[in-house]
Amino acid sequence: MSFYDIPSDFVSKLTGKYESAVANEHIVFAGDSAISEIVERKVKDKTYEFQLTHLETLKKRPAKGSKEENPFAKPEPELTILDSYGPNDEFRVVFNKFPVVPNHFMIITKEFVSQNTPLSPIEINASYSILTHLKKHDRSGKNWFAFYNCGQQSGASQPHKHIQFMTLPNGYTPPIDSIANSSPAFIPSAKQEPLQDSSLPFAHYVARLPDDISDLNEDDLTMYFSSLLQRALTTLKQNGHNHISYNFCLTTKYMMVVPRASGYYKDLLGVNSCGVMGLFLCKNQELVDLVKHDGPETVLASVGLPNTSGEPTDEYHY
Repeated sequence: MSFYDIPSDFVSKLTGKYESAVANEHIVFAGDSAISEIVERKVKDKTYEFQLTHLETLKKRPAKGSKEENPFAKPEPELTILDSYGPNDEFRVVFNKFPVVPNHFMIITKEFVSQNTPLSPIEINASYSILTHLKKHDRSGKNWFAFYNCGQQSGASQPHKHIQFMTLPNGYTPPIDSIANSSPAFIPSAKQEPLQDSSLPFAHYVARLPDDISDLNEDDLTMYFSSLLQRALTTLKQNGHNHISYNFCLTTKYMMVVPRASGYYKDLLGVNSCGVMGLFLCKNQELVDLVKHDGPETVLASVGLPNTSGEPTDEYHY
C-alpha cells in the first residue's frame, strides 16, 4: 500500500505538544476527574462490554459549531501538530481542544468542506496511514481508532470536515470486535453481505481488512468504504429517512459504517461514533444513570436503525 508521508517523530511530537498544550491551558481537559466504569450487558446469547464515562469538561464543549464561528478555519498554533499533511498538503493535523482522552487529535481540511460529505479516497487513505503509523511507532501499547461523524443526526458538533483519532481504554473490547475478528478479509458485495452481529439491536455494517497491509491499496480501501456506505444508505432509505447520517469507524483491522436515525437519545444524550464503539460520554451523573437504567444497547437501538442481519439483499442494495 502507498502511505502518505508522516514525520518519523510524529508520536513524540504528538505526546510532547499535547502535554505542553494542557499545561498552558490551550486544551480543556480534566482527565483526572473523569469517572469511568465498564458495564457488562447480556443481549440475547452474548455478553458485551460498554464503558460509561462521566467527564465534566464536556459541559464546556460547544454543542454545535457554525461555518461563521469555525475553530478549524485558523487553528491555534498550540493545537497544531502538522500544519500540512496529505499528498497535496490539503490537511492539517490538530488536537481536539476538548478531548475525551489524552492525545485526542483530528485530521481537518484546510479549506472548508462540509461534514455532510462522504469521505474521499484521499481522506480514507490519510486516516489509515496515520493508524498504521501509530500501530508501528506508538510504544504506549494503546489501541487507536479513527472515526467520522457524517450528517445532521450523526452526533457531529462542527460543520467543518474533521476525522478524529482516539485511543481505546486499556483492556476494553468494543462490541463489534468479536464479529470483526471472526472473519477473513473481504470486500462486501451483493454476493457477500457486510458483517453484522445479529445480537446487537442496531444496523452496523462491518468489513474485516487484510492482516497484511501489503495486500491493501487505496482503491481497496475506497471499495470497502463505498460498499459499506451504500448498504447504510439503503437502510436509511428503507426506513423512510431523507437525511444521510452515519458513523464511520476505522481501525487497522476493520472498518464500520452505522446508519443513524437520531443524534440524541431522549433529547438528552448526544451519541456519536464513540457510542457505536460502546463508549458513552456523559457530562453529568444523570446521563450516566440514564444509560445504566435503560441499557447501552437500548440507547444504540433508539438512535440507530433496526438490525438487518439475515435479510435478503440484491445488487440494488449496492
